[in-house]
Amino acid sequence: MNVGSGDIEKFASRRNGRWGRLAELLDQYDEHGAPSLGRAGVQELVRLYRLACTDLNQARSMTANPELLGRLNDLVGRAYRAVHRHGGSAGPRPSIAAILLRVVPDTFATERTWVQIAFLALVLGAAFGFAATWLDPTLAHDLIPAQFFTQSPAERVAHIESSPERIGSAGTAAGFAAFLFTHNIQVSFLAFALGALTIVLGWTILAYNGVILGAVAASYVSGGVGTFFIAWVGPHGALELPAIAIAGAAGMRLGDALWFPRGLGRASALRQGAPPALRLLGTAAGLLVVAGLIEGSFSQFSAKTIPYWFKITVAVSLAGGLVLWLRPWKRPLSAPDPAATP
Repeated sequence: MNVGSGDIEKFASRRNGRWGRLAELLDQYDEHGAPSLGRAGVQELVRLYRLACTDLNQARSMTANPELLGRLNDLVGRAYRAVHRHGGSAGPRPSIAAILLRVVPDTFATERTWVQIAFLALVLGAAFGFAATWLDPTLAHDLIPAQFFTQSPAERVAHIESSPERIGSAGTAAGFAAFLFTHNIQVSFLAFALGALTIVLGWTILAYNGVILGAVAASYVSGGVGTFFIAWVGPHGALELPAIAIAGAAGMRLGDALWFPRGLGRASALRQGAPPALRLLGTAAGLLVVAGLIEGSFSQFSAKTIPYWFKITVAVSLAGGLVLWLRPWKRPLSAPDPAATP
């Protein structure tokens, strides 16, 4: 990244106030312990620590200046030890509501680049799979696993709509859901592991899953049953597909810390990269559990029980709710802090 010295000075000057404040809190913590800070002081220390981590990551991408990087590295290291000493007892643990409403969206704002890269893999893969199968339907046999070709899409839909519902009891739904989210978590963990180990293979496995999705969609659309496909896959897919992408993003974020520490030691880079990666992975796991419950019950009902329009409405609502929750337009924490001293 080409950044002039003036930009670096401006970057540092806008953050000097909060860096100084963090140093003051750490001095007080080192001398008198966490109780001397009070609840508000501890919360401020934790907040400034998170901002300093983001500042350090941004500074490493802007400059190799040893004075600036050394100062920030020392500050982040001190804050890390304070916050995580004795299992993180330096600060109050956030409530579940705070995690869901603040911590998770903040993590997505900070790590938005990796999330976007992961979603791009799925979208490009799906676009390729759909276009290739639409232009040459025979390619579906090469792109889609063989177990999906027991019937043509039109025959399968006719069979489902004329047969009794597959889900006849809560026990059947729960058992099927458990199988589904176990399988989906395995797929997501594979994307995470490959992303963490190689980055490129993590991106590739996401693209491959997108190809399969696109090819299946094209088969149903070309067979005249596209509405069924959207109604069938939409409700659980609105959460399941983003969850798989998020898991892949978590792996690639960790892989970036592993292979490209950017001036930090590999251990330090991993210590900084692991918490956001694990938060992303935890979010993906939670979404997959909910998606499995939906897929094992609601998604399985045919139009005899739940009309297509209602299932599609639910799918759109779930997708919209996910976007509103994660707020992909949210300003990353690395943006200038309005409260910082100019």
